[in-house]
Amino acid sequence: MAFPDDRDRELLRSSSQVLMAAEDLLDWMSQHKDARQSQDLCPISGTDEFQLMNLLRTSGHLVRSSKVPVAAAVYGASQVGKSLFVGRVLRPADARFSPLGRDEVLGPPAYFADLSFDDDLNPQCGSNEATAIVTRFTTKDRFDESVPTKYPVLVRGLTRAEWLRVLARGFRSECDLPPDDLWQESQLERLFEDQSGSHRSDTVDREWRMDLLDVYTYLRRLEPLRYRANETLLNGLISRYPLTKEGYVAVAARLGWNSWPSLTGLFNQVWKFLEMTREKGHEGIVCHWAAVRFLLDSQRTTQHENRNSKVFQKVSWNDLVDRMEDGWYVLDYCPGQGPPKQELSTIQSAMLELVVPVLPDRLNEEWRHVLEQIDFLDIPGMRAQGRGAEEGLLKAADSLDDKMNIVKRGKVFYLFERYIEEMQIQTLLLLVRYGNLDVRGLLKEYVDKWGRIRYGKDNWPLRVHDDPPAFFVGMTGIDDEFRTRDAKSDLYNARIRTIVADTFKDVMSHFGGKDKLFTNIYPLRYPGSWDDDEPSRQKQDPQKWELAGKAFVEAEMVQKHVAAAARKWEAAMRDGDGGASLIAAAFRNCTSALRKQDELSKAIAENQVHLGSLARNWAVDPNANMDRDRRVNSAQSILTWCTAEEQMVYVRVQALQEALCFRPGDVVYLADLADINQGTKQRPEPLDRRLRRELPSFLMEWGKNLGPARWQEHTTAHAEEDDWLKPETFGTYARYLAEYLCSDAVLSILTDRLFKIISLQHRDELARKNARRKFTRLTLNDFVINPGPDTSALNDIADQKSDRDFGLMAPLIERWQSRLPEALASAAGADVKIPPGNSELHDWLAEFQATLPES
Repeated sequence: MAFPDDRDRELLRSSSQVLMAAEDLLDWMSQHKDARQSQDLCPISGTDEFQLMNLLRTSGHLVRSSKVPVAAAVYGASQVGKSLFVGRVLRPADARFSPLGRDEVLGPPAYFADLSFDDDLNPQCGSNEATAIVTRFTTKDRFDESVPTKYPVLVRGLTRAEWLRVLARGFRSECDLPPDDLWQESQLERLFEDQSGSHRSDTVDREWRMDLLDVYTYLRRLEPLRYRANETLLNGLISRYPLTKEGYVAVAARLGWNSWPSLTGLFNQVWKFLEMTREKGHEGIVCHWAAVRFLLDSQRTTQHENRNSKVFQKVSWNDLVDRMEDGWYVLDYCPGQGPPKQELSTIQSAMLELVVPVLPDRLNEEWRHVLEQIDFLDIPGMRAQGRGAEEGLLKAADSLDDKMNIVKRGKVFYLFERYIEEMQIQTLLLLVRYGNLDVRGLLKEYVDKWGRIRYGKDNWPLRVHDDPPAFFVGMTGIDDEFRTRDAKSDLYNARIRTIVADTFKDVMSHFGGKDKLFTNIYPLRYPGSWDDDEPSRQKQDPQKWELAGKAFVEAEMVQKHVAAAARKWEAAMRDGDGGASLIAAAFRNCTSALRKQDELSKAIAENQVHLGSLARNWAVDPNANMDRDRRVNSAQSILTWCTAEEQMVYVRVQALQEALCFRPGDVVYLADLADINQGTKQRPEPLDRRLRRELPSFLMEWGKNLGPARWQEHTTAHAEEDDWLKPETFGTYARYLAEYLCSDAVLSILTDRLFKIISLQHRDELARKNARRKFTRLTLNDFVINPGPDTSALNDIADQKSDRDFGLMAPLIERWQSRLPEALASAAGADVKIPPGNSELHDWLAEFQATLPES
């Protein structure tokens, strides 16, 4: 299965667009949040800000997940046999052809036919404990094509945010923390104030903002009681106190490792190396096969020997050289010409993932089909603490061993969490070994995290119905249990009971339903290394293993939690298999690239929707006041024209009254509404309802047609008397005035007043009609000239008052100045205050909308 295919590329493109949009939105928020808060205009709440940061973090996870293919992983406590299992996976189908490499046609140094994972790559010295790095086994078509073919191994480096997390997490595992170090608002602000004094900058570094927020969120999740101030406060402080690079490092050091100078020096040293490796845009380093053992060896041994090796029986650190080649940092094998200029500890600290290419055709059939479909990951083994209890926590980290132990602990805790958060592990094999459950609480926590992300927090473990499920448990160290004692059923009952009761009770007891037992447990053996192979068993007592198998199958806990126990034991006893073949077959059934693509696509779409919804909550329609502004401008044009010349004010006001005011014949229909349809057999509509229905259309007819026609008539008849308003200007004003009278607040008052008039009763029909028509016209004209139901001021006109003399028209002019603009504008709705940054936010929304898929 080639990776990436077209759909993978589209997922990477869309996830990257969402990440960039989230980063831009955070920048926008940082620039405008305080101004919105101070003006109380669409203020951004702390909840919204925190939600944006979560969306940003999720976006980063999705981008990284989209860059790698679907994978299964082996995981467990330290020293449970993960490397031995990997060696079993990578065992060649034909001993003459190694499965390690991108292309066997290339030959050395890219491909060695006799290269062995066990003998040439896996460290075989000291504690046999590999350094904390994820090892990814992948195929040529899923390997980074930009890597030079002569360097077969790619090492991906940590990002700065990840490096900060690793150091901070390791510090919490290995070092003595100040008990009174509580990060509240005042402490955080004091930290930034102190750094601002000596490391102030003019602008905020966007990348440092993201990294500080990322590591602080991580630390707050680890220790909420210590890191009490929320992320929104930190974001505000970053905006308020822009710092230089040195200032940001000092802030990160204080928050992450209490400003220990040795760790700050280590941080700077490793980050300088990472920056150098990325200078040309490459995300990592490349190396020769001979360098792999050094990179994986936590003891940093300067020389490796293995008599079983057919390629690199003896390799020294002095046989390696480093250089920049075609933009890549390279670790090459040049016997006797080294050592590399970079310290091994620096390179190891910077490493995130070792990518090893595999040729599936050279694997055993079971694992060939697995690696053709998916990547296989070896996750660093979990240990609760690197130092023994009698040694206590570190008070300082001056020695290289202490510093590297902090780094290793930090990676062990952080890396598995990172890979599950990014949905990179679709299938998980957890190895457990009898007597090695000192970290069972941590294993339970991390497996539950994986399960909630893999299946959904509402589904794990109660509603997981996959068969087989994507979670496997492998029991290793099988032969060790009965080397010095007889194998009885109680032995296996006790071991599985420890797994069930002490480690994974909920998962083992309620998997896929209440009281439904988890049965996906496998016995795993490594014949020829930890466990005895067939010749060794024959030499000892073959019956011993037969009795052990019988005891295993008959054990009560095995019958409950190990499906097909006899078949699994039989596979475990086969040399060259050890039970791994059954796991390979199950891996193929539960791990799918299509499923990962579907899950990733769904997660990206959900993240995109949430991001857009959040931004829209902060946006105000930029055109919200445009209609109001047009109406205000119309009113101002009338007022300006009326008051332009003092001597013409009488003529102009009279002209407006002539065109706008209702004449006696205009209101007959409305005034006589009560009498219409009277005397017919048809039951008439209630008068108040008819009035509410008829009045708006009556007013709009007046505003659109009657008023403008009379203006045209008047100005034509008196064309020589004045410089009249243009017909379109007056027509617009008349329409706006009619719409104001038809607005809910005004219309309800006008309707009530007119109803009292047109429903007036009098015995004299003629007097009744005259009264109704007279007072209907007076009421309507009052509403037109005021305008509205009263004469109270709607806006302050103190700045408009002048010494100009308008004579008897002065009160009317002042009333119009205080009412007309706001009255007309009110028909368009309330005045909407535009918050700071609104136009920039709409630009962001327009760009964001363009990235959305067409529905």
